[in-house]
Amino acid sequence: MKRNLLLFFFITCVINGYAGDSISIKKRTIAILDLTARNMEANDGELYSAKHILKVAGLPFIVTPNVNIAIKYGVVIPSSRLTDSVFTTSEYDSIYSYVNSGGILISAGVRDSAFLPLFGINTATSTSSQHRIIFNMSLMDQSMRWLNDTMEQTISIGKISYSTTITVRHFTLGSGIEMAHYDDNSTAITRNNYGAGIAYGLGFSFKNLVLTNQINKDAEAQRIYSNGFEPTTDALILFLKAICTKHTPYTVWKHTSPFETKSSLMITHDVDATTSYDTMNYYADYENSIGLSSTYLITTHYLGDGALGAFYNPSSIPKVQYLLLKGHKLASHSVGHFTDFDLDTIVPLGNLGNTQASYLPYNSGTVGSTVGATVIGEAEVSKNVLQNDLGVNIRTFRAGYLCYNKKLVNGLDTVGYEYNSTYSAGDVLTNFPYRNHKDRSSSGMLTNVWEIPMAISDVFNSDPISYANYSAKQAIWLDVVNRNRDNYAPVVLLVHPTRIFKLWAEQDLINQLPSGTFTSDLETFADYWRGRDSIEFSSELSNDTLTITIPSYQLPLNNMLSFIVDDGQNLDLVKAQDENGVPISIFQNIWDDNGLILHFGYYSPLGTAWNESVEDYGLVANAYPNPFTYTTTVEIWFKEDASLKIDLYNVMGQLINTKSTDQLQAGIYKHTIDANNLPAGTYYCKISTEKKSIVKKIILLNH
Repeated sequence: MKRNLLLFFFITCVINGYAGDSISIKKRTIAILDLTARNMEANDGELYSAKHILKVAGLPFIVTPNVNIAIKYGVVIPSSRLTDSVFTTSEYDSIYSYVNSGGILISAGVRDSAFLPLFGINTATSTSSQHRIIFNMSLMDQSMRWLNDTMEQTISIGKISYSTTITVRHFTLGSGIEMAHYDDNSTAITRNNYGAGIAYGLGFSFKNLVLTNQINKDAEAQRIYSNGFEPTTDALILFLKAICTKHTPYTVWKHTSPFETKSSLMITHDVDATTSYDTMNYYADYENSIGLSSTYLITTHYLGDGALGAFYNPSSIPKVQYLLLKGHKLASHSVGHFTDFDLDTIVPLGNLGNTQASYLPYNSGTVGSTVGATVIGEAEVSKNVLQNDLGVNIRTFRAGYLCYNKKLVNGLDTVGYEYNSTYSAGDVLTNFPYRNHKDRSSSGMLTNVWEIPMAISDVFNSDPISYANYSAKQAIWLDVVNRNRDNYAPVVLLVHPTRIFKLWAEQDLINQLPSGTFTSDLETFADYWRGRDSIEFSSELSNDTLTITIPSYQLPLNNMLSFIVDDGQNLDLVKAQDENGVPISIFQNIWDDNGLILHFGYYSPLGTAWNESVEDYGLVANAYPNPFTYTTTVEIWFKEDASLKIDLYNVMGQLINTKSTDQLQAGIYKHTIDANNLPAGTYYCKISTEKKSIVKKIILLNH
């Protein structure tokens, strides 16, 4: 195994569809062949969906409508179906020659009969009666490396009881190999070796398995609404990502969880009842005691109606202020909290200019009885009331009862929200964030509002959470967290802070989280994800030296961002510089399956800028996980060669243990604290060099 302790990272710019002149760089970059205009598509939903897949996968790509440009890249993915008569004779020849010469072609919705031999298909016909896609795991193909859950190995494209679902293509095979089939055993995905290359044929469109799900216009394909694992879209992303990594040695991708964590858990609370105001301080205290910031979504129900009392009033505002004092984030959970908010005939979009004095919606307590409410009114007034009363910037919204109005995103975008967490992850068949389209329509304008789907909650309709069963409900939450962790995917937890036993369930979940789980409020993760989405890069391989490239205008990178190098431990060197040849220091750690995880020298993975903290003060430390249950790792960054002394104290200031090192070379040192024999509580780790000492607070949870 070849290793290098010091890495330097080169990143070549991918701007406006350009990935540099190097042949090696292009071979390691994906080209989306944009067929929107050729197919005379009414909107860019197919292109958006193809781009979304690669953005979540974290892979570098360019977009071009030019066949001759696309075939210069290592993998070509047409954005939409290959339709008869949209290519010239020379373009047909070029695409065949591309695959024959070693190119990888991944095409959705193959229709053009001239291309069927390339994909090893004899016939392709349309059907709208399929409900499942079942991957052929017996192939033991590397493209299924991440499909390790039964819910990923069989994905849903429509409710079983529906006679009509989405339109797909099913194939009869010629030379191709079946990689997946539908529930009637007809072929859904093919792989065909053609010359030195491979063509993959998908019997479905990207739009129907991505955007259609995101706007919740799938054929009720979800197998569970919430409090369960539903990865249909995510499985497709993992499958396509694995194809690309299979054919690109030492693939580099942007990691999907902050720092070196395996997954992320966002804690959110809907404060929408008097009992929430009376009990939420216990939640706030607990979360603050373990160093956790959560998101509290406040319903500003300042007027009583037939459904709810006026529980947002002058006496309740100090209770909300207490949340801020404990370090938590505030967001909006609407004004009216209406059960019919999703009915756009009852609650229209409305206009700006609403105030607390002028916006007077009313509901008598039944569905369909709401009057005087608008989407913009709910979003605008709740935001302004919280901002004026509490002096905070409100950036996130969640609708009451998770009712998703057709015009919700239009209103949020107009009012200036950045994040929405109204959809259930199960309902939209993805756990990863995505940008919303207006009007819940594939032809709607792409907005600046990101959806952060909620995956688990305290709402169990058939068997409500209670004092007697909260442990069993918490076990369901943990199962979802663990299964998402296998995909390095985030999870949003929603708990209404109305009962203490729900707090116990939250505590038990946090105490049992797998190591490497990043816990935070919703906006911290959402900001990280939005920043990750904008980062472009490419990579180049020369012998056993890898060069990966980012434009200088994107530096310094967010300190939470990390990159994975597949099988990177086998490389001699991973080098680095910006597009102008200026070196950028990066640091590595071993990652799963013989990989490497990389951090940039501009920013440390510790949450503090390297050039500010290490350059100015010489010493930085962080502990992860923190809080922890058995062991935690203290990662120490120091600027100059030094010997380290590491002392652990309890909250009374008593020395528990100590360790000293010999002289170490400047860089990173990791120290593991084993707390198996220590009682739960707060401890302090003091790290000292000859010139400086710092103290890191760590929290040991109950074993």
